Amino acid sequence: MLDFFLSEKEITWAQQFKLACQLGPTIDQDDLIVEDVSAGAALWHFMSMFWKVFGAMVPPANYKGGWAAFGVALALIGLITTIVGEVATVLGCVLNLKPAVAGITLVAMGTSLPDTLAS
Repeated sequence: MLDFFLSEKEITWAQQFKLACQLGPTIDQDDLIVEDVSAGAALWHFMSMFWKVFGAMVPPANYKGGWAAFGVALALIGLITTIVGEVATVLGCVLNLKPAVAGITLVAMGTSLPDTLAS
């Protein structure tokens, strides 16, 4: 549904936030409901809503020739990287790990585990 919607129209910044918060059934190209929202899909939607809204802060690609989206996305990636590094440092201190060991194990695991689960 989302791919079809985005391919037909240029999305606005406000619509990005609306789509990030919206939970609805899967709709095909003929505007027919293909399947309703399951309880699991609703649960995952609400659990990940923070990240959806966080990602919606990136301006649309058609704004300022895409440079605004590039700059904001780069800044958000830097912010998340800083937060992950600080959490790994604090967790390493709590577990009495050396900073190098905490960085290698915790940060590497945190970046590799989602790829492992996705594949």
